[in-house]
Amino acid sequence: MSGFVEELKRRNVVRVGLAYLVFGWLVLQVADVVFPALDMPEWTISAVTVLLAIGFVPALIFSWVYELTPEGIKREADIDPSESITAHTAKRLDIAIVILLLGTIGLVAWDRFNPSVPEKGSESFSSAASTATEATKNDSDPFSKSELSIAVLPFADMSPAGDQGYFADGLAEELLNVLARVDDLKVAARTSSFKFRGENSDISQIGQALGVGHVLEGSVRKAGDQIRVTAQLIDVNGGFHLWSDSYDRTLDNVFAIQDEIASSIVDALKLELEIGSLPAGETTNVEAFDLYLRARELAREPNKDGLLRAIRYYEQALELDPDFAQALGGIAAAWLWLEDYGGIPGSEAFPKAEAAARRALEIDPKLAEALSAIGFVMDRANTGTPTETRVFFEQALEANPSYVEAYTLYGDVLLDLGEMDKALEIRRRAVEVDPLSTFLKSRLANGLRVRGLEEAAEEVIDNIFEAAPEDTYGYEELANLRSQQRRPADAIRHYRFVHENRPGDPFSAAQIAIIYAEMGALGKAAEWVDAARARGENNRWELIARQKLAETTGDWDSLARLGLLIASPLGLSWQGFAATAQGDWEAARSAFLASLNQYGYDPGDAISANLVEPLLGLALAEQRLGVENWQQRAGKVRMLLTRIRDDDGVVVARRNLPHMEARVEALAGNSDQVVSLMREALDIGFNDPTFLELDPFFSELRDDPELQAIAEQIRAHNRAELQKLESRVGES
Repeated sequence: MSGFVEELKRRNVVRVGLAYLVFGWLVLQVADVVFPALDMPEWTISAVTVLLAIGFVPALIFSWVYELTPEGIKREADIDPSESITAHTAKRLDIAIVILLLGTIGLVAWDRFNPSVPEKGSESFSSAASTATEATKNDSDPFSKSELSIAVLPFADMSPAGDQGYFADGLAEELLNVLARVDDLKVAARTSSFKFRGENSDISQIGQALGVGHVLEGSVRKAGDQIRVTAQLIDVNGGFHLWSDSYDRTLDNVFAIQDEIASSIVDALKLELEIGSLPAGETTNVEAFDLYLRARELAREPNKDGLLRAIRYYEQALELDPDFAQALGGIAAAWLWLEDYGGIPGSEAFPKAEAAARRALEIDPKLAEALSAIGFVMDRANTGTPTETRVFFEQALEANPSYVEAYTLYGDVLLDLGEMDKALEIRRRAVEVDPLSTFLKSRLANGLRVRGLEEAAEEVIDNIFEAAPEDTYGYEELANLRSQQRRPADAIRHYRFVHENRPGDPFSAAQIAIIYAEMGALGKAAEWVDAARARGENNRWELIARQKLAETTGDWDSLARLGLLIASPLGLSWQGFAATAQGDWEAARSAFLASLNQYGYDPGDAISANLVEPLLGLALAEQRLGVENWQQRAGKVRMLLTRIRDDDGVVVARRNLPHMEARVEALAGNSDQVVSLMREALDIGFNDPTFLELDPFFSELRDDPELQAIAEQIRAHNRAELQKLESRVGES
């Protein structure tokens, strides 16, 4: 055996094998950098790897059988031992191996200290920016990998008991928030980054999915007051580690660890971050910080019980540190979710949210959660104009571009302002920041639907279901789309799925009640109103469903009472329409004026979408009272609706646009245009046959045969849809 080994050495088989391995590794590293730059497919690198592996054994066999001589390659068996030059060849191989090793070391060092991030102004940077722009237009790869962009993955919980997941997640998210303050660094939002929890995904796949050039991953081990944090920054393109480190500290040093990691990352990316002292509103109390992280984990999903528990944790954190602005911001956001998804009446939730947000802003004027909460309250409680409200969302996004909640609310305000293109742009931008968020994708689908881009909306919804086949946000928006397409039976089916799979949220039950009311199935409508009420008496969605039921049955006294329950000035508008339907024009005018006053309406300003109905109601009341101003009121509404139509909108303030235009033309006595608009309204989803019988705007046109035919067409369609529901077991 020893003789065989000696012969292997003499024939340089061992040296050839070593040289082959070093050379092969070097080839793979070069290919990993060069092939992507040449836009070669990923399988080419795998192919090179396989070819190198296949060639290893033949290379060894060749070195055993053949020898390189001055006369060329000869078989070993044909060479006289006295003429063999294997010793000379061995020296050459030794030199080659050393050179290859030096090249390998040099490549690793170059990659470590010179990460492949093109500088602005270079040709490669310009090319990458152009590519990123095109990708953004196609709703894919939102961040060019050549740009400075990063995703922070959830840190693994390595604690002995495995019960510190909330703490590991919280530490990762705090790092994300710090990095979001860095100029020229794009940071993927938490929802998308944390989708990769527990998955053994390749770094390049993660980078592609999130559209980032760098990934930060790490782990946390917490035992008693001891904590160990490890973190590593990886370049997506090459898979190289740009930086890594470990920190063994006591728990009271956790804040310093965050700063050190953030500083190391920006240093590696050649950026600047002035951390300095702790920002206003954060805490140095470790126990308060722990309670805050527990609360934030509970508040992630719109679950009523979880949100209420989160508020209690936030309040306990504030007992330990009364100036903990982030906890106050968390309380504000939780109350807003409870109003929207938890069935809490706005009269209870909005004041609590606003008080917490304003207190937080006194401590930290740039806290995105608090700025966004103020904007939300102003929008939903109608305590400010959309022009005033948008400022808060813009400030929130300036403070933290990764705070995605602000994008969707900002988009709603822009719709109120009639800025359809800008609203859609904001919804697209939200998906760019958080590309795997099904919620934000559903809001993008909503924006496309409002613009009448139904096929595009359907494509986004299909994309949601590809990733998450039972996603409730996807089903909610699919139901909204089917309702707009005059497919109420399908809409009800999808809303029911959401209702059954999202406990505590009254929205879907309210929508089902509205659809049944439009179809004339009043008993079913009442049942679903009760289902919405069961998730919180007098919640916003239940009251809206009851409003629709009162309108479709002509129960004007009930509508007036409902106006006292919902947050004004919307409630004042409901009271105004109840008085209008009863012919009490003075009371109607008074209610609409009060509503507009609470909206902050200035007759000299352009109007927003939330002013359309009260201003139009005021015009009707003043027309009947012989007040000359009614034409100016109607004219303002006409101008806004025309602008929205010109921007390809089909919905205004949750109402069918042509139907609202038909109201304006009915007020002006233009019956031919009313008929034309109502036909168009029918084509894009209007489905309420009571418009001619009960809507006071059409009172002078109730005998018009063409409008009667439209109303009957709606009734016939609804009867067919009800039969569809009755034919499906469990869907009646």
